[in-house]
Amino acid sequence: MRVTVLASGSGGNACVVEAGETRVLVDAGLSAKEIERRMEARGIRADSIAALFITHEHNDHASGAPVFVRRWDCPVYATAGTAAAIGLEGDLFTPYVRVHPSRDARVGALGFRAFATPHDAAESVAYAFESDDARLVIASDLGRAEEAFVDFLRHATTLMVEMNHDEDMLRDGPYTWPLKKRISGGFGHLSNAQSAGAMFRALGPRLRRIVATHLSRTNNTPAIVHAMLTRLVERSGSNVPFSIADQIAGLEAFEA
Repeated sequence: MRVTVLASGSGGNACVVEAGETRVLVDAGLSAKEIERRMEARGIRADSIAALFITHEHNDHASGAPVFVRRWDCPVYATAGTAAAIGLEGDLFTPYVRVHPSRDARVGALGFRAFATPHDAAESVAYAFESDDARLVIASDLGRAEEAFVDFLRHATTLMVEMNHDEDMLRDGPYTWPLKKRISGGFGHLSNAQSAGAMFRALGPRLRRIVATHLSRTNNTPAIVHAMLTRLVERSGSNVPFSIADQIAGLEAFEA
């Protein structure tokens, strides 16, 4: 399984997952034109996308979805709540496939399962994709990491998990108090510490890579995340490599 991150952060999220002849786009939080431009720069043809998976309806994950799927005639995979929030239901020009959390399904060479996440969205999910011996988990935009979520992370070969904010930076930063409460609350975003704790509890012998995603440009820095992941790896006694996805540069293709 091969993964290419096109963008990651509150300014927009999108990544391409492929196995065999099957290639899907996960989230479309940039304009369709910008997604196409970033794919083309990485040698990925937009007309090769077999499906678009949406985690939830917020603009930084779904704003480019309607135009992209109309232009390239590919179906949207989303929960009923997300589809309704985006306005997909009843649109004859936007094929929509309902995703049921906790059920296994397949698109071509990719098996997948969704996990319901606690976030201030209609029906948000994380996704696990599987092909051969690889299992990739893509999880962002959740306010807490309960044991069921840790179980969902287990047995992954690659974890792409949000490390949204440093708790001290958020507390002392410029955001309004209500926004700080929203981000740090149980339906907001995972802090660096919350994410690292969840991944530590889920670490297993199959894990080959960690990718930190969805970093806040105001309340986090790559240096802080790098230090947190370094401590996580050292504490676990493993040698798992890690990367940090960027809002502008994304992350170059890697094997999951």
